[in-house]
Amino acid sequence: MKKIALLLAVAMAFSAVGCASKDDKQEIVVPIYQTDKIDYKTEKAEIGDISQKYYVDGRFDYPYYEKVSFKIDGMIESVSVEENDPVEKGDLLCTLVSDDLDDQLAEKKLYIDQAQKSVNTLQSEGGSANEIQLAQTELELQQLEYQHLEDSLENYKVYAPCNGVFRSDGKTSFENNIDDQRGAENIIVEGAKVTAGQSFGVVSDHSQQYLVCDVYDNALENVNFGTKVELEQGVVSAKGKVIDIIESTVGGGKVFTYVIEPDKDADISDLGVQCRFDVYSKLDTVIVPSKAVKKSKDRTYVNLLIDGSKIEQDVEVGIEDDKQTEILSGLSGGEDVIIN
Repeated sequence: MKKIALLLAVAMAFSAVGCASKDDKQEIVVPIYQTDKIDYKTEKAEIGDISQKYYVDGRFDYPYYEKVSFKIDGMIESVSVEENDPVEKGDLLCTLVSDDLDDQLAEKKLYIDQAQKSVNTLQSEGGSANEIQLAQTELELQQLEYQHLEDSLENYKVYAPCNGVFRSDGKTSFENNIDDQRGAENIIVEGAKVTAGQSFGVVSDHSQQYLVCDVYDNALENVNFGTKVELEQGVVSAKGKVIDIIESTVGGGKVFTYVIEPDKDADISDLGVQCRFDVYSKLDTVIVPSKAVKKSKDRTYVNLLIDGSKIEQDVEVGIEDDKQTEILSGLSGGEDVIIN
């Protein structure tokens, strides 16, 4: 009996050792990391001045054009101009088939000749004054009708409305700069049927070059006629102003072309120009670096550093320039704004 009890005690001892060994292997040690202090880069929200500005590349081009269209329905007899041909005002560009009108003119010419013979006969053979007067009246009526038909012959012809360059696809010069490889889309050839008002193309007016800037989709906010523009061309600086805004549709989108008139003393060439539109200025307002302003789907905020902690602060923004943003509400100036 004592022997059995001793064996049980030894077994329990080994069992205890086995359990302890198993527990040692399963022990989970949680490491404790020493974190470094985050070094935030900040700038002060300042009270200062800010101007809304836009920077747009400009070029010298011909932004104005005149449309060329048909006056009547008909069929093309001949086309006298090709794509990108220079033309002068009054040049014949296209002629429609006028066979029916030509027949009417020939017939009317016979009537005129007959009426003239009647007048001549009455005058030579001593017709009465009344007979001669009636014959002369008939002659004049035939001549007026002939003149009317002859004048209408002009409706069968299409002329250049101004000096410039012809485009049969109806694009202006800046539209061709967008995608000149598309080629003509509205080429009209001999034998083609056309309708009154249908476009034959445009003539880009080359009488004067202008400095222009193209902006796509949305117009520049607060840029209007007379807006001042700073011009930079290399080391040369000059001033100008907006004298026209041309809105066009290209490929389903809108293009706004700003026509700029440089000051008379502006010493710039016909090369590319960097144009800066100075739109709107605010004085003594809260401004922060633009990169500090964060925007999510439903809020605009900045991160402030307060007592070493980062705090999000909702703000309402105003105008922006290329580096700074106006804060309309949410900051009063002097706050440390996190920019990294």
